[in-house]
Amino acid sequence: MNSEALNILTMAKLIQTAVAPVFLITGVAAMLGVLSNRLARITDRARQLEKKVRTSQDESLKKLLTTELRALWKRARCIHISFSLSVLSALLVCTVVMALFVSHLLEVNLNMTIGISFVGAMLFLIFAMLSLLAEVFLATRSMRRGMIFTHIDLDD
Repeated sequence: MNSEALNILTMAKLIQTAVAPVFLITGVAAMLGVLSNRLARITDRARQLEKKVRTSQDESLKKLLTTELRALWKRARCIHISFSLSVLSALLVCTVVMALFVSHLLEVNLNMTIGISFVGAMLFLIFAMLSLLAEVFLATRSMRRGMIFTHIDLDD
């Protein structure tokens, strides 16, 4: 087998190797969509509550609404952290794919860079998932506690 055919086969194998991280990027992109939707819902709810706080004359109601706004702020912060870590994870996975190709094309040993980048991507993704889990716990706790808010009409 000549060297050109061998080089083409090697490149094909390299592309196959790079496809797995690309699927990971797709999964992270789906997670970013979920996080964006959750943040949008939190933002919409906070806007409703802020409007109600501004227009209400009842101090006890304002206090209850402010408590709920604080809970929403905590949830939004968790989503923000999760979103940021997810993006960093995706960027590191992109670095892995790029390093695979650069390593092959320039015949440079980037094994350490590739390994560290992949481990970093997984760590960022783990912490992003933990932050999302924290937000879900906060949402659930707010729902249980929120039963006291059932008498509040936010459509005014």
